[in-house]
Amino acid sequence: MKGKIGATTGIAALLGSGLLAWLLARAGLGEIIAVFSLVGWNLLWLAGYRVIPILVDALGWRQLFVPGTGPPFIDLALARWVAESVNTLFPVGQVGGHVVRARLIGRIDRCAGEAGGTVVVDFTIGLLTQALFTLLGLALLLHQSGMNRDTSGIFIGLLAALAVLGCFFLSQKAGLFGFAAGKVGRLLKEERALTLVSSGRDLDAVVNTIYGRRSRLFRCLLWRLLGWVCKSGENWLFFYLAGAAMTPAQAIILESISTAFRSAAFVVPGGLGVQDGGLLLTGSLLGLAPQEVMALALGKRFRELAVGLPGLAWWALTASAGRRQEQKTSGGS
Repeated sequence: MKGKIGATTGIAALLGSGLLAWLLARAGLGEIIAVFSLVGWNLLWLAGYRVIPILVDALGWRQLFVPGTGPPFIDLALARWVAESVNTLFPVGQVGGHVVRARLIGRIDRCAGEAGGTVVVDFTIGLLTQALFTLLGLALLLHQSGMNRDTSGIFIGLLAALAVLGCFFLSQKAGLFGFAAGKVGRLLKEERALTLVSSGRDLDAVVNTIYGRRSRLFRCLLWRLLGWVCKSGENWLFFYLAGAAMTPAQAIILESISTAFRSAAFVVPGGLGVQDGGLLLTGSLLGLAPQEVMALALGKRFRELAVGLPGLAWWALTASAGRRQEQKTSGGS
């Protein structure tokens, strides 16, 4: 099974890399490099700017904890950073990073059950706010370019994604994790199966408790929606550094549509080629020069490395320190 998943991921990565190379060649590699030369080392500002959306997303996640009992905000922000790093640089289907942040907070702040529940709910709200953000981008795009085959296709895809999201939410309310644990438990020994099923049901209980805090859910939704809008500022900043004009509306349109493309192609590691193609398609609808849009696409890839690699390094150091602490504790007992 793991071999098949690895083979599929490898093929998807090769196809995505090929698509990205083709897009770069088609837009004109020399012209793209010329745009990059205008930005130069100012690209580092993109990495610095990414701190803002990470902090905003962490503020949204914070709303889901019981007031006064949740982890310190700095721990939540660092865990969000690690989650983004994992999802960006590893082939984990945009999900593995969220598992990592739940484990990080559970280990650091000794609240594994609540951490897992808040991550599930935060992930679901993140999907919902992404759909709302995409809808905002579509509305702005329709205002500028009108309805056509490309925009109508995106709209249909968005409706399908909302339907899937609705089913995901209802399944959580119905006890998704306890059900899944029961199915997996049939393949395990009785003792391990009972533990797994119990953990699944506990997680279901925590998730439903969090969904009952409606005012806090709404605040989380507002913060997460603001986080998506903040991410679009990266597009405006890149064009500003390149000496080109871009309106805030265009920045939102580019971010919302390209992110939707990347999420739809979750099988492709890092959305290679797909996110970049989404940027190019959307940029063409906005009348932006292909070489400028593809330079932006490469700028985003640079930012992913500049933010993600230190995030992975911090995660490794934290995990190593945690293992040493556990060894000292077990040795002392």
